[in-house]
Amino acid sequence: MLKRFEVENYKGFSRRLVWDLNSRDYSFNRHLVQNGIVNKAIIYGKNGIGKSSLGLALFDITLHLTDNERINAGYLSNYTNLHKPDDPVSFTYVFQFENDEVIYSYQKSGPDYLLNEQLFFNGEKVLDYDYFNEEKQYISEKLKSSLNIDLIDNKLSVIKFIYRNTPTNFNALLTRMVRFCENMLWYRSLSDGNMYAGFTNGVTALVENLYQKGKLKEFEQFLRENSLEYDLKFVPFNGKHELMAVFSDGNHKNMTPFTSIASTGTMALFLFFTWQTLAFDQVSFLFIDEFDAFLHFESAENLIKLLNENKTFQSALTTHNTSLISNSITRPDCCFIMTENKITSFANATNRELREGHNLEKLYKSGEFGE
Repeated sequence: MLKRFEVENYKGFSRRLVWDLNSRDYSFNRHLVQNGIVNKAIIYGKNGIGKSSLGLALFDITLHLTDNERINAGYLSNYTNLHKPDDPVSFTYVFQFENDEVIYSYQKSGPDYLLNEQLFFNGEKVLDYDYFNEEKQYISEKLKSSLNIDLIDNKLSVIKFIYRNTPTNFNALLTRMVRFCENMLWYRSLSDGNMYAGFTNGVTALVENLYQKGKLKEFEQFLRENSLEYDLKFVPFNGKHELMAVFSDGNHKNMTPFTSIASTGTMALFLFFTWQTLAFDQVSFLFIDEFDAFLHFESAENLIKLLNENKTFQSALTTHNTSLISNSITRPDCCFIMTENKITSFANATNRELREGHNLEKLYKSGEFGE
């Protein structure tokens, strides 16, 4: 699990931003926390404060440790903070795997250009590699073994090189960290289609996946649970399958492509359901940006509840929907408020002792948490 994340000089983060996912001791909604770490996070903050940038920064690790789908190039513009464009961008990830802690830090001058990497296993330094100084290229025997490390340039991570050129059971902690990164998924529910990063690569045919998984009836039921009645069927088309909506006047049946009549909110639900079908049994960390931008508040709450039921992965959602700030579906240490160059949980953003009976939404709107 991800326990802590730090980033500095990335996009709008001119100073070091620290996201601490250590939980507090609450007696309710315990399933939202695992091993003292927040497992289901909701992130609030004003427009332009950096919620989306936080997700992009968090998934920077997938650019050089995996071969999965990359963050859209348009989102990587202005990679370095414009106040300090010549300074490196710094990242630190703290992972917890049962009783083991892995700390991975690196610096970049751009999305694909590493400057250095550091790796610690349970406090022991196993790698400290400077790409431009051969005297500062320490790799422990525990990590290196008999490998001959000969990197061509700073586009190839030394950690990725070691991982790809050693048996999968060679170093359990290295394997667990990289596999965690390989199974991270970011996507957004805005009107720019199926834009995602991580987890897999290439064009993900969501309709065809729905067909291959045999989930059509479940999708219809999912829509009904969100007050949408559709009669759907698959029709072969150019070697694949088109999802069609069926309408009947009693004597005749007419069909039209589902995507041609679905609203933006319905498409957001479709996107969630298909990613749930495709990835939720394998994903390690899910980040959905503006997950409910087009959803009715009841549908947004339904999706929160579905995510909360799944304990196998961490998730983080960005939203402006204050109706979700309720101890019935979350808790103060799982809700985070972003302000300038800062993110903190509601529990840590106030001196008030928050209890289950508190109205978190009312407190948020009154400025209790410092926005």
